[in-house]
Amino acid sequence: MSGEQMNKKGYFLTIGGVLALSIVLLITFQSSAFSDDVIKKSSKFIEVETTLKDLAIKTFDININNVKVLYHRDVFNDKVTKESADLRSRLSSALAMLTDDKIFVPGDKIPIYFLEGSNMASIAIKHVDWTVSLTKFDISETEPVKINHIVKEAK
Repeated sequence: MSGEQMNKKGYFLTIGGVLALSIVLLITFQSSAFSDDVIKKSSKFIEVETTLKDLAIKTFDININNVKVLYHRDVFNDKVTKESADLRSRLSSALAMLTDDKIFVPGDKIPIYFLEGSNMASIAIKHVDWTVSLTKFDISETEPVKINHIVKEAK
């Protein structure tokens, strides 16, 4: 090979290397930006849930020592939940009842669940009209039974 051909080959290898590096950096930047966006959304979601939990505890004088708090992901996300499929199904059915009764409507915040033993659960919802509701269910059977529904102004 002549010197000129080697220079062209080196030139093309250099250009190829720069392009490859640029693509790697671009992909890394894009996935990093995506990850940051997901983390920001996830953090905001957790903040909203925590705020609602605290609001429900304060508004309805819930004794946190007697309940287990479950968040949306604990009921609906198979990858992170530690709860049984049966319990999650009953809580999901209870929420569906609130949707059917138009208690949980578009614009309301994601519900928080308070378990009292294995037979009772309450669902707290912050509504679009700035009220908070707490609906208590007997979940001892396959189909939940609504026991009580209280609505108060958010404190």
